[in-house]
Amino acid sequence: MKGMSMRPGTLFLIGAIVLAAATAYFFYDYLQQVSRPKTAPEKQVVMSWVAIPARQPITAEMVRMYSVPQKMLLTNSIAKLEDVVGKWTITAIKPFEQVRLNDIAEKSKLPGLAPSIPPGKRAITIGITDTKGVAGAIFSGDRVDIIANLKDPTRNEQVVQVPLQNLTVLAVDRNITDPTVGASSSLTLCATPEEAQLITVAEESGAIRVMLRSREDQAAIIETDAVSLRKFLRPPEEKPKAEPQSPPRVSAPPPSPPPPTSPPTKKITIHIGKESKDYEVKMSKDKEAK
Repeated sequence: MKGMSMRPGTLFLIGAIVLAAATAYFFYDYLQQVSRPKTAPEKQVVMSWVAIPARQPITAEMVRMYSVPQKMLLTNSIAKLEDVVGKWTITAIKPFEQVRLNDIAEKSKLPGLAPSIPPGKRAITIGITDTKGVAGAIFSGDRVDIIANLKDPTRNEQVVQVPLQNLTVLAVDRNITDPTVGASSSLTLCATPEEAQLITVAEESGAIRVMLRSREDQAAIIETDAVSLRKFLRPPEEKPKAEPQSPPRVSAPPPSPPPPTSPPTKKITIHIGKESKDYEVKMSKDKEAK
């Protein structure tokens, strides 16, 4: 047989088969895409790994990076760990919760006094007036000394002493951060527990005053003694008394010669008749020698 030619019906059949196969493929691919779950866009954010209490420093072990769908992102969420680690929490953060900018702050910018108190120290507040608190000239960050006016039970008199020096002022009145407001009613001081006890005893037992220290003299501690009214009103110094002088020595006069001795006498009795009479007769030196 010479070259065979396809019939028109055969070409139509082959074309129909190819078109049906292509249609089936595209329909299958469409079904696969429809049945496949759609992937929503996501973003990496910082989330807590554990519960973080309020007013606590955040360490690297407390947070992780997680992918979160865009529609689940919170406002002000943070996308970098270095923007969170080292900061302090303002409020408590639950586990697996997104960390937001308004949840954290620098330690120096935290509200309240606790973050600014060094380890081992405490905050204690004392009441003042203009006369007891340097007339409103004390500001947060200054350093002060405490003067106590107490009654000494051993001497039964009022004494004034400076028991505490170089205390840091954490706050004045109710203000913590405003540098333009001076103290008028109270001072909040940074002290050790022992210093806080002394302040309480002094305030409850007598009167206290505050001395403001110079910025250039904040580290010096001056040793002082208690001062009483007796010491303040000391009598004028008396001139030293002259030592008593011994009377001038007078040489003894030469011994006076012995008084002259009278010549020895001899008793003689003279008898006249029946009468007798005694006489004393002085003897001459010649006769005395004999």
